[in-house]
Amino acid sequence: MSETDTDTDARRGRRREIIFAVLTILAALVFAFVVIPNGVTRPASVKHLPLSPVFLPYVLTISVGIFALIHLLEAIFAAHIPGEDDASLGTHPRWKSRLLLLVGLLALYLLMPERLGMPLTAIIVTIALMAIGGERRPLILLGVGIAVPVLVYLFFAHIAQVPLPMGLFEDWM
Repeated sequence: MSETDTDTDARRGRRREIIFAVLTILAALVFAFVVIPNGVTRPASVKHLPLSPVFLPYVLTISVGIFALIHLLEAIFAAHIPGEDDASLGTHPRWKSRLLLLVGLLALYLLMPERLGMPLTAIIVTIALMAIGGERRPLILLGVGIAVPVLVYLFFAHIAQVPLPMGLFEDWM
């Protein structure tokens, strides 16, 4: 591959990063100004924003927007390292099977919390997503795959007081 081809491919990769970041920022803006105000009700009886149902969607939307802005600035201003974009130019050779696995995991995440319970379903899906993403170390797969869903469950069930389905573990609680 010639020097000109590499530069063209690098610019094309940068352009894709910039487009992705801009689309993500636009999606965050649509969520912040259209979807959340129209789709999530804020009861008049709730005086403090952190107790309101709109708090978490706004926090997540703002976080996504900030990370997308950081990615955009990095894509625009970061120095190009030769060869950094070469590996990411094409699609993964098994992208179809990975997409099918992702759809299957999302269906599992949608359909199984009532039977298995939200914590167990989240643990299974998290470990599977990490494995699909390329993580192969069992300690990391199990550590993160168990710790993150359990911490998220504890936050929502015990701090935010959001009832979550327990499935198999319904009688234990």
